[in-house]
Amino acid sequence: MDGQRSQEMVTDADYILANNVAGNMASPLFNIARSINASQRRAQNLSHHQWSFSSSSSAISFISKPKFQIPCYGGQSLPTPESAISNALRNQNNIANIMRPSFNSKTPLLLRNLLGTCDAIYFWRSLEYWRVAVGEETPVEVEIGKGYNNSNRVTVMFGDYLNYLAMNMETESEECLLRSKRHEGKEPDVQHQRTNRDVAYLAQNELFHHVRNDIPIPSFCEDGKYNIGDGKLYHTMLWMGPRDTVSPLHFDPLDNILMQVVGWKRVLLFSPDDQCHGLKDGGEEGLRRTSSWHYAGVDGNQYNTSAVDVENPDHARFPNYKLLGPMPYECVLGPGDGLYIPKRWWHHVRSLEMSVSANVWWR
Repeated sequence: MDGQRSQEMVTDADYILANNVAGNMASPLFNIARSINASQRRAQNLSHHQWSFSSSSSAISFISKPKFQIPCYGGQSLPTPESAISNALRNQNNIANIMRPSFNSKTPLLLRNLLGTCDAIYFWRSLEYWRVAVGEETPVEVEIGKGYNNSNRVTVMFGDYLNYLAMNMETESEECLLRSKRHEGKEPDVQHQRTNRDVAYLAQNELFHHVRNDIPIPSFCEDGKYNIGDGKLYHTMLWMGPRDTVSPLHFDPLDNILMQVVGWKRVLLFSPDDQCHGLKDGGEEGLRRTSSWHYAGVDGNQYNTSAVDVENPDHARFPNYKLLGPMPYECVLGPGDGLYIPKRWWHHVRSLEMSVSANVWWR
């Protein structure tokens, strides 16, 4: 970006505040913009330190399970088929051999420890690493709302967004402490784990070239010799956000590997097969096909996005979802895990805490 462009560019957070684009001061867009702006001012009052994992408040702790209890899916679900990749046997041929049967059958596969001990597992936990590696003045696109089908997509400076994440991390830590005191000796209340708040989600941005070498992309995505597709990589995307970021139920036209680097995500996967897997009764309804169970395109959604909130479905408005919908696979991804999502498989994704993920689409 040249100097003139740098002077002309104003972050959308500042623009929203200055011009009240959101319409009124109580709107979610205005409040999130104000939070980003306030965190920027606070950060300017702090001295700059080198990033570190032990002393920096912006370093995300590495833990072996989610800090918050996993929200219960309201319906029945099946465990996602999975395979663990050991560090001792980690090479591209073995990974391809594990993947190939699932690719050929177009069945999801949870790949435990896909990323192993790559640099991203360690470096991406630090917000200060992101500041140094990418730069605070890099513009990024952020979804503000409750998912891309109910959000505004705006441009902010990456440094502003990192400040916003730092504030959310502090809030998560405080909530964990309060919850542990409230529920000593008991399981936490599931209702407290899932919120419907507006969040700012750095979603579906191309992975910064500055950190591209931190994460290993499976070779079969780029090389046809493995016989897992044509080996044509289309996009490598970055997903970064606080707890409760949601990708609503949708499908992608290309095969997908979702790679979890920081934090935890819960994924629900629904088969695209239009046979009547989920029929509860026979009769004439048995002749109906499931092409409408997902209500894709309804209520202004895109053709590949469902109108149904699968975590809290409105059966009165969307009766076919309960009647005809297939039983989903369910899985939880932790740091280092990968998930193969075949093309056209419907999937819903929720972050369970501050999360950083990458994904690749290939053919």
